[in-house]
Amino acid sequence: MKKRKSFTRRHLYKAPLLLAAIVLLAMSVLPLLASSRANAAQITNRSLTTSSGVPSATNVTYTFSFTVPSTVQVEGIKFIACTTAVGTYTNGTCTAPTGMTGGGNGFSSAAFVSQTGWQGATNFAVDAVGANNCIASANILCVKRTDTTAQTATSRSIVFNTIKNPSTANTAFYVGIDTYTTNTWTLGSITDTGTTASAVVQTLTANATVAEVLQFCVGSTTVDDTTTSVAGDCSGVSGTSLNIGTLDTSAINISPVNINGGDNQNGVAMIRTNALNGTSVSYDAIQQSGTNHQGTLRIAGQTCNAVTNVFTDPCINAAGGVQGSFTAGVEEFGMTVAGVNSGSTTSYTCTYGTPPGDTCSLKPSNNYLGQGISGSTEAYGAGNGFAWVESGASTQIASSTAAIDDEALILKFAATPSITTPFGTYTAQSDFIAVPTY
Repeated sequence: MKKRKSFTRRHLYKAPLLLAAIVLLAMSVLPLLASSRANAAQITNRSLTTSSGVPSATNVTYTFSFTVPSTVQVEGIKFIACTTAVGTYTNGTCTAPTGMTGGGNGFSSAAFVSQTGWQGATNFAVDAVGANNCIASANILCVKRTDTTAQTATSRSIVFNTIKNPSTANTAFYVGIDTYTTNTWTLGSITDTGTTASAVVQTLTANATVAEVLQFCVGSTTVDDTTTSVAGDCSGVSGTSLNIGTLDTSAINISPVNINGGDNQNGVAMIRTNALNGTSVSYDAIQQSGTNHQGTLRIAGQTCNAVTNVFTDPCINAAGGVQGSFTAGVEEFGMTVAGVNSGSTTSYTCTYGTPPGDTCSLKPSNNYLGQGISGSTEAYGAGNGFAWVESGASTQIASSTAAIDDEALILKFAATPSITTPFGTYTAQSDFIAVPTY
């Protein structure tokens, strides 16, 4: 009886020790299971480059670059986006960044683009479902391949697009990377791990205003072509008159005239404007003192015959609104746009001439095109004749459909007298108007 009692007490004494051993064994196994990721080798030289840092931006490209230290095969990779970099991988999950929590957000629509530096012939592919330790979701991206080639500890990259950024501005987010030797992402096959960081930030807008610009000036110039610079801007345009000399019935005086009292000047109208919808340039004949035909070349203060085409009064007949050639000795006065001068244009290339070579913004209007055919074979000169509306009505002589930089209309004036045109000093005055449309 004593021997049996001693046996029972000895076993009762050992029972707590056995229980303690079982508990210790369980405690030692649990950390091993929970720390599989922590025990993996550390991925180095890791970075995440995004094509946009705009919150909630779509179709963003994510480029992951890193070096894997383990020289084993890599058949699966898990990318997991989190709000923090440390302590986020409890049970293989973490708190997803705001905006990477639902269908269509974050990694939900990610697509493989390219890879570099990987050993093996097979590219990775996105698995929209995943398995085991990589269940695909808005913040978890699972990629895989079947390729058992051992890796080298060298730099590599993998690129995805059609990703939607997190939505909270000025916040960082972190993407953990786990590599697996299997393409089923089993927990025990994790080899290397590391974390990258990026951020989404609010957009910074720089504001500025460009004011409406119009520089329009009229004067006289010795320039008689389309390429010689008239002036750098309106500050260089001067002169308020031109003289086409003493008229004679044997000739048609056309500016610039440098004989018989002429001052070798043309008229010029230069314009600079940022009116993108175009600008029109018009003139109107200023009505002088005197009676009848007050807006043509005339002796100021004199009385002219009310009838047109009279060649004995102190008013030289105006050519009218329809352009035409003059005949020497048949009294007439008019003006034309000889061409568009671009010698001072710097913001773009402007060449006046035959389209499509004619790249100037300003185009002479019908009845004021000096030479050639409008829209076809414009040329510099006065071969098409002249026009002049003496009534004072606003008459367009050129226009543009775009902005203009220092384009100058070279204006030629012409006159011829009749044998009975009274002697004296004749003057015609005009007012020019530019109307930009912004």
